[in-house]
Amino acid sequence: MDLSKILIVDADEVNRQFLAQMLQKKNYGVYQAASGAEGIRHAGEVTPDLIIFDSNLPDMRALEFVQQVRQNQHISNTPCVVLSSKSDPEEMRALLDGGCAEYYIKSGMVLLTLVDAIPRLLLDRKKTSPLNRKGLLFVFLSAKGGTGTTSLCANIAMSLVKHFTPSSAVVVDMVLPFGSLAQLVGCPEVPTNLVSVLEMQPGDYTHDYFRQNLLTPNNWLFRLLPGSPDPDAAHRLKIANIAPLIQALRTEFDYVVLDVGRGLSKVTMPIIQEADLLGLILSTDQSTVTLTKKFWAYLASNGCAPEKAFPILNRAVGLEGVTKAEAEKILGLEIKLTMPYMTSNFTLANNQNMPVLLKFPNDTASLMLKQAAIEMSRQGVAARK
Repeated sequence: MDLSKILIVDADEVNRQFLAQMLQKKNYGVYQAASGAEGIRHAGEVTPDLIIFDSNLPDMRALEFVQQVRQNQHISNTPCVVLSSKSDPEEMRALLDGGCAEYYIKSGMVLLTLVDAIPRLLLDRKKTSPLNRKGLLFVFLSAKGGTGTTSLCANIAMSLVKHFTPSSAVVVDMVLPFGSLAQLVGCPEVPTNLVSVLEMQPGDYTHDYFRQNLLTPNNWLFRLLPGSPDPDAAHRLKIANIAPLIQALRTEFDYVVLDVGRGLSKVTMPIIQEADLLGLILSTDQSTVTLTKKFWAYLASNGCAPEKAFPILNRAVGLEGVTKAEAEKILGLEIKLTMPYMTSNFTLANNQNMPVLLKFPNDTASLMLKQAAIEMSRQGVAARK
């Protein structure tokens, strides 16, 4: 898997190295330059995915640097982020008008904010590229029921929109024969659902239709397409329209988040294979981890690459059970995230149709959901490359 490449242009070696180390810990490929001219040369050679530069360059004005980047056809669409040692509204306005993506005043906390924003900046670049005008597709699934897949799907989707502002997401319930996402977020009875939308003509999947008909549940920041309302309706599912629907949603939203539960079928497999990232949810009991190993082996044999896997160990019922290291040994994959045990808080948030990060903003679980959003976005962008 190719790493996303980031070029840092800063005459101050200490500042440059400090930021470089932060980025390398996040598994980015980092290149450095001490002057504007050196930065332009490096950029032309390595074609970075993002350029971060200090506004006080020793050999050229910051705006001149940006203009030279924009004039090079190989890097003309590369996002540029400015780091400035002082607050200068006129400079900020000139650089943003000149094509820079963002402008930051240097500080330790700002660097953390910048590093967290990189997945969004890389996604924005993908969206503006003529060959990649589609949002990221994340599919949540599990080998066994009761692992909290639906709750994590909704809460991570919420965290994606909350953290990567501005961005948009739609959550689609594809658990068959009927789903539970609408009930979880407080929309139990709705006329628009997966079955009714698939009965439409693909040409009707437009911006106006999605904006007027997809729900925005109270307290949740994403749009929702509920699943089949009952098993009888699921039998009417027009499978041929699933691919056009997903494509239209990817054109419309930054993130398309699907909950498929345990569903491995002719309906879901093409979507799973197309996904940028697979959120594999497993609990801490031995049987679930063992089943997940078989589950992943089947997905891998059907073309799902390891870099698409994002296993999440969810301690939904207590502290007992297999450890992260034990689960990794059985699964043969790195556990990307471990959700802490929340006692009854997760259930309480679900029962009140509330996102965890709004109901319990200071809980460790809310911090982990934010981390999940950051890491999934970063890995999804990298896996697409």
